[in-house]
Amino acid sequence: MNGSAPLEVWFDGSCGLCRASVAWLRRRDAAGRLSFRDSTSPEAAGHAPVSARQLATAIWVRRGDGTLAAGFEAIRALLGVLPRWRRLAAVLAVPPFRWLGPPIYRLVARHRHRLPFRAPGVSCGADGPDRAC
Repeated sequence: MNGSAPLEVWFDGSCGLCRASVAWLRRRDAAGRLSFRDSTSPEAAGHAPVSARQLATAIWVRRGDGTLAAGFEAIRALLGVLPRWRRLAAVLAVPPFRWLGPPIYRLVARHRHRLPFRAPGVSCGADGPDRAC
């Protein structure tokens, strides 16, 4: 991956955990390495590298070289470009974390709309009644 090329990140904008995670990543991305796309937005979804069905199941990252990562691997890719979090990304690549990470990610992702997370400064009422907070 080209270190200067941003990672394109597709996330579920209707998910409170996802929005909170994006807010966390933005605060740590002073160099602008990450570019976020809300996969629930028709404009972003139209430019997504995968189907809407695939977007609904996990966070997706497209690296500067065009390769894709989803779920736990996407999380590792995101942490890997943040200077203070690169070591954690490396640790997550070795056993037992690389074995445990994907099933734990899938479990959390499957139930993410039930989790009580909110991004800072996001008013759930403004999101509409069908948006989870």
